[in-house]
Amino acid sequence: MQHRRALLRAAGGLGLAGLAGCAGLANGTTDRPLPDGGNDTRPSDREYPPDATHRSRIAAQDPAPELPVRPRVGLANPYVTDGSPIVARLDVVNETDEAVVVGEYRPVVFQYVRSADGTLVWYPHSERSIDGEPDRSVPDLTLADDGCWRLASGIAQTMEYGTVEIPAGGMLTAFVGLYVTHDAASAGGGSGCFPTGSFRFEASYATHPDGVASDTGPAARWGFDLVVEEIDPNATT
Repeated sequence: MQHRRALLRAAGGLGLAGLAGCAGLANGTTDRPLPDGGNDTRPSDREYPPDATHRSRIAAQDPAPELPVRPRVGLANPYVTDGSPIVARLDVVNETDEAVVVGEYRPVVFQYVRSADGTLVWYPHSERSIDGEPDRSVPDLTLADDGCWRLASGIAQTMEYGTVEIPAGGMLTAFVGLYVTHDAASAGGGSGCFPTGSFRFEASYATHPDGVASDTGPAARWGFDLVVEEIDPNATT
């Protein structure tokens, strides 16, 4: 983990001092994963990155709620490595012929959403975008000394209720990275320091027919199950 920490220290910045929803993220990645609306499986002929310690997959995702927009999740990076945590891509698709306002705009793309057991949290790895795929990068965060993509402190969030308008036929997209919460009691199962097992993530969101957040509109909860497993260093791919 020393290589990763050196990279983060060299980046400089504010760590967790900035409020959630206000911190800027640097551009700087060139790979462009395709949208994935289904469950993720690992192809048998795909090799692990040489420094990968864990792999993950979307075991299940809930059916889309009966709302004007349809959420979906895919894994842009299913591995825990020195250079990156697990990264998910969240899309909220508007398949109607009218613009739809959704809120709150952070949990709708699972930004700052914790696992049901409080062990893991999704942190933004990109801005939210309705204009195409956003650039993504590893944010400059202060990590705990035990490494393994564990946050060194809590996340401060602004309290406003934010909304975003998704144009007709458009899509809201964001990337989020998976971190161990700073107050997690233990790292979970497995011999490695990153938790392993099955983790449930859910978020609530609503649509606002008149475009005003104070209006009462249809709301729903939607989520998915993520499985994290250790990679056997002696295994062959």
